Amino acid sequence: MRRLNLAALLGATVVGLVTVACGGGDTGGDTGNVERDAATVAPTASIRSMLDREGDSRLVATMRGPGQIGYLPPVTSRERNEIVTTFRIKNVSAGALAGFKVDEFWYDDNGDTVTGDSYRMRRPFLVEEIIEVTLRVPRNSRMERSNYEFSHQNGVVEANLFEEMEEPTPLEEDTEETDESGEAETPTR
Repeated sequence: MRRLNLAALLGATVVGLVTVACGGGDTGGDTGNVERDAATVAPTASIRSMLDREGDSRLVATMRGPGQIGYLPPVTSRERNEIVTTFRIKNVSAGALAGFKVDEFWYDDNGDTVTGDSYRMRRPFLVEEIIEVTLRVPRNSRMERSNYEFSHQNGVVEANLFEEMEEPTPLEEDTEETDESGEAETPTR
């Protein structure tokens, strides 16, 4: 019986607070308040109109669960005080991979982590798309071996080593523009 009384009291309190918070009372014929409220309401916009304005925008369904990629053996080189590793990766999954991520970890002789780097795509990694990923880590004399992990926002990624692969897929927004001197400008990222 005490629980029932407590529930009724709590329900009455909630209804009272909601009524007060929503301004539940007679406006007394004040139309200025109604006009002011109507002016502060945000205009509604449909997704269709926003997509029409953006031009070539499109929505892409992404994979849930494990995805699959193929990659060429990484090419590792030394540049000044950095170790640079370059991958060529192809999405061979049934769908796009959202938040595709590559992590590189460097270990010493004892198996302790020394350093590492990470790369994450901001847009979906589309099916059959080929990308080139560059990872940079500071050089350390204790670095012995490295390991790579692939993942995406909705699960893990199964990686298969390929022997050959086409060139990376060029992006329309990353095209190089030439200036009057004929030299190519590097696109900003």
